[in-house]
Amino acid sequence: MRLIFALCAMFLLSAPAHAAEGRHALVIGNSAYDRKPLKNPVNDARDMAAALERLGFDVLLRTDVGQRNMEEAIRDFGVKLKGGGVGIFYYAGHGIQVNGANYLVPIGARLASESDARYECVDAGRVLGKMEDAGNELNIVILDACRNNPFASSFRSADQGLARMDAPTGSLVAYATAPNSVASDGGGRNGLYTKHLLKNLNTPGVPIEEVFKRVRIGVMGETGKKQVPWESSSLAGYFYLAGGQPQGQAAVAASQLAAAQAERQRQAQDARLKEYIAGLEAEKRKVEQEKAELLRRRQQLDAEAAQRLKQAQAPQEARLREQLAILEAERRKLEQERQALTEARAKVEKGALSASTAHGAVPDSPPLAAVASRPGKSGIAVSPSAVSDSRPVVEDRAAILARLAGTWRLETEDGLSLPLLVLRPGGDTLYGDVKAGGASPASDMRLTGLAMQDGNLHVRLSEEVRVQRAEDVLRFIGKRFGGVPAERVVECVGYLRVAGKDGIPLFCECAEKGAREPGRRIPGRMVRVAGVR
Repeated sequence: MRLIFALCAMFLLSAPAHAAEGRHALVIGNSAYDRKPLKNPVNDARDMAAALERLGFDVLLRTDVGQRNMEEAIRDFGVKLKGGGVGIFYYAGHGIQVNGANYLVPIGARLASESDARYECVDAGRVLGKMEDAGNELNIVILDACRNNPFASSFRSADQGLARMDAPTGSLVAYATAPNSVASDGGGRNGLYTKHLLKNLNTPGVPIEEVFKRVRIGVMGETGKKQVPWESSSLAGYFYLAGGQPQGQAAVAASQLAAAQAERQRQAQDARLKEYIAGLEAEKRKVEQEKAELLRRRQQLDAEAAQRLKQAQAPQEARLREQLAILEAERRKLEQERQALTEARAKVEKGALSASTAHGAVPDSPPLAAVASRPGKSGIAVSPSAVSDSRPVVEDRAAILARLAGTWRLETEDGLSLPLLVLRPGGDTLYGDVKAGGASPASDMRLTGLAMQDGNLHVRLSEEVRVQRAEDVLRFIGKRFGGVPAERVVECVGYLRVAGKDGIPLFCECAEKGAREPGRRIPGRMVRVAGVR
């Protein structure tokens, strides 16, 4: 930041030194008016522009221009003057005064009355205002615009020429003739006033006031004092258009003026530098404040976003904890049931189940409890003693037996051929048998075991191998003489505690020795057959 301040200071201190040497001029000449056109202003403007260029001026020349172009040229001229130095504004053409104000008439202006002047013309005071705003060292305004008013017939006032304008400090205003008087357009290439001005501009060593004094003498002599050029000056020093060295008192005054101007210039530079540095410091503080505010706002938004996210996730986290608790409870429950099934299977393998018929009794041996034929009815009955100490209480058992009453279809995922299972409660005992009509008919399959233990239903189904095809004969003989019973045994366990609307979960496995996949559990379900009890 200090480096920036130093660079800015160097620029501000060095710029005016070059600008003080600048010379800028705006030259305008209008001749092609619709009413009372003039023959010399365009020539006057071109010759003045050439003369000023020879004197080192940067000249902006405009001829036969309308109001908008004149105003734009004056605005651009004012911008150039802000760089410092000397400015000259020269105008040749029609000029009028209305209510004490002077107006320069552009090409295409239409004035039906005096009030139109402020809208159709360019106020001469606009030029002086731009010069005063620029604050440069020296300004000169030359108005060769006191010719006859082309709109006099439309004006109520009989005022002629231009009104007097006071020159701002450090400036000089020169008129082709005295206030309220009319200037001659001239009979040659140039107007009378501009002709004598061109003769004296290039004289070296002559101060600017002396130049206009010589012009006045020449015009008065040629017109017999009928036209008297006039100036309004507030210059405090000496200025030489064509250069040269002043002599005597003029040299002393010029030296004093130069010193005073240098001091004012230095003070102005210091003031501009201080103002610029103060502006940069203020801008720096503003940027730092905005940065701090943005950081605070960002932290606030981050905190609000985190709070909203936490609030939004709270219900999800609660549901997740609840689901995890349910899953953990279910896992423990399944683990207990798996352990109970493992223990039951071990007991089955150790105990020897005697052969039984489809309506015979099954000896007591968990998990398939002893079964007996109910008097007067065919089927398998669950003995009360078969459930041992692990059976549910009487009230729960009675409800379970009532819910199991009916006909059930045993389904497995691999389509194992199983019959329909018919269950009938009788007091504290469950009776059952099978009949055809399952996933595929199995008329020869018998119910050889039925028990309810630990809240689960255990079913054993047996079927002798039927000989229908040649390959079946070979398989039957191989089993008979190989020492393997020619019988298929299927054990199924229904999990009554997790029964749902779509049935009771079920696992089946082939239990006979020599089975192709011994011990493989086949998942399935028990589904009630609607309308059959």
